[in-house]
Amino acid sequence: MSNLIGQSLGRYHVLEKLGEGGMATVYKAYDTRLERDVAVKIIRKEAFSQEVIERILKRFEREAKTLAKLTHPNIVPIIDYGEHENSPYLVMPYLAGGTLKGQMGKPRAWQDAIRLLLPVAKALAYAHGEDVIHRDVKPANILITPSGEPMLTDFGIAKMLDLEGGQTITGTGVGVGTPEYMAPEQGMGKEIDGRADVYALGIILYELITGRKPFTADTPMAVVFKHMTDPLPRPGEIIPGLPEAVEKTIFKALAKDPADRYQDMSGFAAALSKIDHQGDGRTQEAEVSRDRMALEPFEEGNLDTVDNLEPSLESLKKKVPPASMQQPPTQPYPPAPGLKSGQVNAGGIVAICLAGVGLLVLIIGTASGWFRPRIAPYAPTEAPVQTEAPAAEDLEPAAGTIQISAVDGMPMVYVPAGEFSMGSNDGKDNEKPVHTVYLDGYWIDQTEVTNAMYAICVATGECTRPSRTSSYKRDSYYGNSQYDDYPVIYVDWQQAQDYCRWTGRKLPTEAQWEKATRGTDERTYPWGDKSPTDTLVNYNYSIGDTMEVGYFSYGASPYGALDMAGNVHEWVADWYAPDYYQNSPINNPESPTSGDYRVLRGGFWGSDTGLIRSASRSWLSPSLTSYSVGFRCSSSLP
Repeated sequence: MSNLIGQSLGRYHVLEKLGEGGMATVYKAYDTRLERDVAVKIIRKEAFSQEVIERILKRFEREAKTLAKLTHPNIVPIIDYGEHENSPYLVMPYLAGGTLKGQMGKPRAWQDAIRLLLPVAKALAYAHGEDVIHRDVKPANILITPSGEPMLTDFGIAKMLDLEGGQTITGTGVGVGTPEYMAPEQGMGKEIDGRADVYALGIILYELITGRKPFTADTPMAVVFKHMTDPLPRPGEIIPGLPEAVEKTIFKALAKDPADRYQDMSGFAAALSKIDHQGDGRTQEAEVSRDRMALEPFEEGNLDTVDNLEPSLESLKKKVPPASMQQPPTQPYPPAPGLKSGQVNAGGIVAICLAGVGLLVLIIGTASGWFRPRIAPYAPTEAPVQTEAPAAEDLEPAAGTIQISAVDGMPMVYVPAGEFSMGSNDGKDNEKPVHTVYLDGYWIDQTEVTNAMYAICVATGECTRPSRTSSYKRDSYYGNSQYDDYPVIYVDWQQAQDYCRWTGRKLPTEAQWEKATRGTDERTYPWGDKSPTDTLVNYNYSIGDTMEVGYFSYGASPYGALDMAGNVHEWVADWYAPDYYQNSPINNPESPTSGDYRVLRGGFWGSDTGLIRSASRSWLSPSLTSYSVGFRCSSSLP
């Protein structure tokens, strides 16, 4: 589009350019009929194909009339619309004062940030009530009047630029919007509702208070991906002393899953108003429902400052001793069937014969201490402990029997053959429907593969090093003996598969992983249906990084598997398909034969209660690595 300065668009004489983006240009113009200055936003037709422009034009008048009906004191109204050389434009009042974008970049008092954005939240709530979603809430679309009043503009522009039928103008599957403020579901090109605007406004609140955006990267797609996968950096760590209520509100607004956010903008506005009226940012707990915040880093309680929110490692160890030292909570748990207590010899190699099976197992002891196998206190629920040796032809171990890999020293628990109910009808669509699956018996690693274990494979030349040697908070992680017994991270799917192959095992299928986690009673979490706590699982930023494998032994699965919830996401063998459960095979199901993403299970140390459920499914490109992703292996009955 040529420069329009000096030209006339109907009755509007263009005076100067106010701003320009990839898809539209804003001009200051003079309304010759009403003798006033206006702002004209015109779509840049050169940014789109002719076909797309034609489709935009077809829907433009309808959308413009809808937007013109919005009348709110904090929404810049649409006063006219038109078309110039096949480029549609909208006309709005001209407001001097600039945009909020020009005021970003340094922290602002949380009280001022909330008071500035509260009118914007109310304006969005009003628009949502009129069935209008903004889709591109960002500082550049919030005008600030000379009196300091925020005015929201560009309502519906993103929708106009989306193609019908949920398609996107780019063909990439990424929705139209601004990556730094884009909700995860919008970034994935999914249908959105008002909760996407909640997320975007939450990002602005975060940025206003901390002076920085929570997610940045070198490319727009990388930013979008971070919104989908990376945990939210705690604003209280950037701004010490930030009140609990403010931080909780931000975390809830920025939940990855829309179901965990404020369910409408009115709820978000009410939360902001409540904090504003209180004045000190203290929490006044109201209702606790299933609509809990994703990534909420603290539990209910009388916590006055954020300094209390994240327990130190030492304090947590006082509450939950390591599994190797921990006493059973109430009743002593029997040892795993066929094994004797005290089976691990830290200084040598011990041969153990599983009762009635005749299977010789090598337990790798380590005077050097590169790995300390852990046997969790656990009560098998799948089968009673046998008091008599089974018949010679019955060679299947009992549920929860443990064998130790002679290759890497990994304790493996046995999951017997049989049926179980897979999936959940109460979760996300990709978990539905619940369906009965039969699996042959198999072994699965009791814990996630550790740094020390993985380093041995690297030393043999059979594995490649993780892409990074740090963790989320630790500059030195992989290769640091202090973290030998912590899960290896920053390995992609193929690296995980290569490691398992080196040990003679393989990545578990999705079905194998889920049965090992929840057993046959459809429990919500590995330990049962009890709500998570920081004594059961590393989640919700309670620690803020990975933790030693096997540490949370009270959170053991029915078979004695540990860390099946939280700590790190775990690669499994399967390709991801959102509708796979609708036609999954009944017997020993494996994944579709191809796909774009591999499945992740279990959630990680920053996940909320929804993501650490046993049935929850996540996904990731198999070539990517993350500080939140590790793995464990499985093997069939020999």
